[in-house]
Amino acid sequence: MKFKYAASFLLCIIIALFFTGCVTTHVHKFRMTASESPEVHGANTLQKDNSSSWRFTAKVNYNDEKKVDITENTSDSPDLDKLFDNKTEFRDAKYMMGGLDFSGKVDYLYKGSGFVIGGGLGYKDGIFSHLTVGANFSHFEFGGFIGLYSQYSDIEYWGEKGKDCKDTREDCEAFGDQNYHIYTSIFAGMYAGLYFDKLFFNLSVSSYRPNPRVEGTDLDVPGIATAYLTTGYRLNRWLEISVGGIITHIGTSESHDNAGVTGGVSFYL
Repeated sequence: MKFKYAASFLLCIIIALFFTGCVTTHVHKFRMTASESPEVHGANTLQKDNSSSWRFTAKVNYNDEKKVDITENTSDSPDLDKLFDNKTEFRDAKYMMGGLDFSGKVDYLYKGSGFVIGGGLGYKDGIFSHLTVGANFSHFEFGGFIGLYSQYSDIEYWGEKGKDCKDTREDCEAFGDQNYHIYTSIFAGMYAGLYFDKLFFNLSVSSYRPNPRVEGTDLDVPGIATAYLTTGYRLNRWLEISVGGIITHIGTSESHDNAGVTGGVSFYL
C-alpha cells in the first residue's frame, strides 16, 4: 500500500512539471570584480633543521585594469536544472580585474630534516589561508600548498525569467542586483626558489575558481591562475625586500592574460 501511495505522488509531480513547461532564466548582463590568485612561497633562504620561523609580509600590487569577456564560459549547474527542465542563458558576462591593491600575510614555517610544513593567513581583496608542504635545501627549495580564499567581490546582474521570455515575453519576471558578496573558493598551487647568500629568486603559481550565485544558481565561471616571479634581498636577519612581475591567465576559450608588478617588505621572527 505504501508503494501505491508513493507511485501516485510521483506521478502527480511528473504531470505537474509537464504542464508547467520550461522556465528559462536570461541573464542579460553579469559583472563581477575578481582578484588575482594569492602568492605563496617558501623560506627564501636555507632554514636550519628542526627550526621554525614567523614571517610578516606587506606588499603593493598593480595589474592592468581589464574587462575580461567570459560570456561563453558562463553556465549554470546543469544536473538539477535538467531534472526540472529549467535553463539559464547568458548574453553578456565579464570579470572586472586589475588596478592597485595592497596585500598582507603572516606565515609560519617549520623545518625538520629537509622537509618543511607550515601555513599562512593573509588578505588580498578578502581573507585567504593555506597549508604548505615542501623541501628546503642549501640553495633551492620547492613545495605545494592548498587553502581557502574568501573574496569580497562587487557583483552586478540583471535579466528576466519565465516560460516564454525569449519568444513572446509573456509571463516574464525581471530581476537584478548590485551588491558586495563574499564567496569562498579553494585555491592551490606550487612554488620553487633559488637563493645564494642573501639574494633569492622565487616562482609561485596558484589558481582558483570563483563561485558566484545568480537567483539561487551557482555559476560555472572560468578559473583564474596567477604566476609571481620575484627577486629579493635579505638585508639582515629580520628584514628583506622584494620586487617582481605578475602574469594572470583567465581560463576562457580565447587567450586572456593580464600583466602586473609587485613589491614589498617582510619581517622575520
